[in-house]
Amino acid sequence: MIFVTLGTHELGFKRMLEYLEKMDIEEEVFIQSGNTEFKSEKYKITQFLSPSEFEECIEKSDLIITHGGVGSILTALKRKKKVIVMARLQEYNEHNDNHQLEICEKLQKDNYLISCKTFEEFKNAIENYKNIELKEYKFDNSNLLNFISETIDSI
Repeated sequence: MIFVTLGTHELGFKRMLEYLEKMDIEEEVFIQSGNTEFKSEKYKITQFLSPSEFEECIEKSDLIITHGGVGSILTALKRKKKVIVMARLQEYNEHNDNHQLEICEKLQKDNYLISCKTFEEFKNAIENYKNIELKEYKFDNSNLLNFISETIDSI
């Protein structure tokens, strides 16, 4: 299963769902759309999930596709899942600034996930995720502190 989560930010994130809708993904896709109103003819969508439902979706999935929110990313990495991210961008009125992009780029540079900006990158990542080798994120205080420090320094 592929689990897609857009988080709960008040601004919509239709761009990612429009990209998904253009694709013919053979695997089961389940989308948590949050405050993004979208109807799909291909995939099952729900607006919100309880914390236990969210955890269950993460556990059942081989791939997590998410917005660039740190909470969603770290939850997926903690469960040792392959992660494809697309940052919410200010230019599309998806967020108030572009901090998600900086987070995604840093984690991709360190080879923990795949970050996509364009439809072609997104499509390629989904079609090839099973063959992509990513590093396992080690969860200890030093990694987290280094990540936070480096992210703040890059802003």
